[in-house]
Amino acid sequence: MKTMTLLFLSSLGFGFNAEAATFEGSAGSVKFFNEASLHKIEGTAKTFTASLDTDALTGSLVVQTKSMTTHLGPRDSKMQSFCLESNKYSTIAFKATSIEGDTAALKAGSGTGNVKLKGSLTIRDTTKTVTIPATYTAANGSVSMSGSYAFKWTDYNVPDPSIFISTLYPDMSVKFNVSMNAK
Repeated sequence: MKTMTLLFLSSLGFGFNAEAATFEGSAGSVKFFNEASLHKIEGTAKTFTASLDTDALTGSLVVQTKSMTTHLGPRDSKMQSFCLESNKYSTIAFKATSIEGDTAALKAGSGTGNVKLKGSLTIRDTTKTVTIPATYTAANGSVSMSGSYAFKWTDYNVPDPSIFISTLYPDMSVKFNVSMNAK
């Protein structure tokens, strides 16, 4: 009888997975876009990690600044050393402290939805509270999430790399499409 009672009590809350549904990944893409007076700039972050906790509805996207490229050597060198100071500030990090919206399928691990990722974005030595709209697809132990966010790089203490013949405008956008697997 004690064994039956223990089995029954454990099935009420202790016997099933007590860990959060966590996902991690580094597959997909993180791209950034900017415009200068003479041309448009499209760049890629080659190295990043994404994480998601579907129980706590939190997550992160961390980009390694040294992996960011616009595919033009002199411009990349100035971006790395002067703008981002990659040796000093090795990451750009978004930390979602809450996820709001259509989270039912996300929590269930199957389906799609639209959400708002609320949290903090840190670039260099500046952190700001932001809300990023995103969409997701959850299926078979994985989650894919995509979204975009527009901001001014001047709001994040990034020095102006403009030169006499070309001005870099402060409006920037980032688009991400990341895939994460159950951990």
